[in-house]
Amino acid sequence: MADIARDAPVSTRDLILDAAERIVEREGARRLTIDAVVKESGYSKGGVLYNFPSKQALIEGMVRRMIDSARADFDKTREEALASGEPLMPALVKESFCRRDKSEQLSMGLLAAVAEQPELLDPVRDFLDTLRAEFLANTPDPAKARLAFYALDGIHFNQMFGLSVLNDEEKADMEAAILALVSEPRS
Repeated sequence: MADIARDAPVSTRDLILDAAERIVEREGARRLTIDAVVKESGYSKGGVLYNFPSKQALIEGMVRRMIDSARADFDKTREEALASGEPLMPALVKESFCRRDKSEQLSMGLLAAVAEQPELLDPVRDFLDTLRAEFLANTPDPAKARLAFYALDGIHFNQMFGLSVLNDEEKADMEAAILALVSEPRS
């Protein structure tokens, strides 16, 4: 769910998206309907349809919000690393591990929803392409950066699909290994 400052007003769109995310996390993407969002959010059907005229628009809004949240987190990580003089690649890897732990159930639900409409993944592809480019632009060894990026994706998708779930110690070991990989000078 979106991180919203305590004193900032919450938009109707965000409250509707919050309700949609709760449904997907709790019941899966198949149960996401406009009527379910009306019931979960407490808004009228007209209010929900005004903001999201279809289930596809609702899913697009959820995907866009996930991307915007990730982008904001990575931008903040970049700014903090640059301000502190910390190397950027390790900071980005650490942020990737933090992001991977955020709402895997929601990610899985959205993945199921976009399986019917693959074009909904286009903004995700664009974001990941931008992130990959940043990884590659900020490393002395692009091959190691690619390896780190794809290892992070592999860990995420294995966790999300329940193929090979890492315990906390194994996650910490993997994070340390990837950090060591991207922290080494080019050989």
